[in-house]
Amino acid sequence: MTATTTPRRKPATPTARRWLPSAAGMAGLWLACTAAMAAGLLIDTWRTPAALLASACGAPGTLAELAWRHATLMPASSAAMALAALLPWPRTQGVAPPVAARLLCAALMALGMILGARLGIAAALSAGAAPFAGMALGMAAGMAAALLPARALSAWRR
Repeated sequence: MTATTTPRRKPATPTARRWLPSAAGMAGLWLACTAAMAAGLLIDTWRTPAALLASACGAPGTLAELAWRHATLMPASSAAMALAALLPWPRTQGVAPPVAARLLCAALMALGMILGARLGIAAALSAGAAPFAGMALGMAAGMAAALLPARALSAWRR
């Protein structure tokens, strides 16, 4: 009797689940975007000397000015990182992340690149290290730190 009164539920399929990034998925995304950024940075240094890139990223200015300098002086690294973030990667249980999640990650990592470059240069100069190395490491660290809010949001939504 109860079989006729209870509604049948559709079995959950992997495509019906919402995409929630796992820690391994976020690490893979960060690794892919960092590798793309490094490849783009190599292309950018062929066009613009590394010392000029580091001095422009370390110069004072507002966030908008820093973003503008970053986009004009390092177009290949910015575009490569954004492309890597916007690709349907990583796939979790056969489900590609939605476009909105990829856009959020790309925007957060672009912000992390800009602020990380600035802080990395300051840290390198205070430690007596090369500013360009500090900029590159700061960009990678900034991108990793930028993914923390996205990871916390996905953990909260579970």
